[in-house]
Amino acid sequence: MLKLIAQKCKLIIDFFLGFIEAFIRGNHSELAVCLRRIVYKTECFIDTNVLITNKNNFKSGNKSCLYHACYILNTHGTFSIGDNSHLAAFCYVNVCHGTVSIGNDVAIGPGTKVIAYSNHYNFGKKVTEERVIKNIVIKNNVFIGANCTILPGSIINENVVVGAGAIIKGALEANSIYAGVPCKKIKSSWYE
Repeated sequence: MLKLIAQKCKLIIDFFLGFIEAFIRGNHSELAVCLRRIVYKTECFIDTNVLITNKNNFKSGNKSCLYHACYILNTHGTFSIGDNSHLAAFCYVNVCHGTVSIGNDVAIGPGTKVIAYSNHYNFGKKVTEERVIKNIVIKNNVFIGANCTILPGSIINENVVVGAGAIIKGALEANSIYAGVPCKKIKSSWYE
């Protein structure tokens, strides 16, 4: 009987803690900003309605930012963002398994999707039973335009610019500009 009461009390406590966390997540005040930093154990600026599913697998550098409604789905995977880097509003990162590593001085535009873990296909198998897990690396001084999709296993080298709406798969050469679907190099040597 005591075990049942303890379970019910835990459910009630979890409910109220979830309610308080949701209130803090959606609140625009300076106090809420401070509390979000405490909840997520980071100095990263965490804007309103940002959700990080596993704060223990989240690492951030100095002056990094996650803007409004970013969703970091890192249940078992690891997400890291370097110094002076940000994800703009409404970005989605699926790193349920694997690793997403974002370097220093990286700007990722609004609505971009970063997918290290996904359904997959194999001949004769159901797509709902197949998964792909491939780490994603975004190196230093990278700008990714709005509404891009970065697919599993992608490596974006230093000093790269990617135009809005691009779909990125594979390795992008350093010091280059890319755009399109699929993403193609349109200029080299833009950065000294």
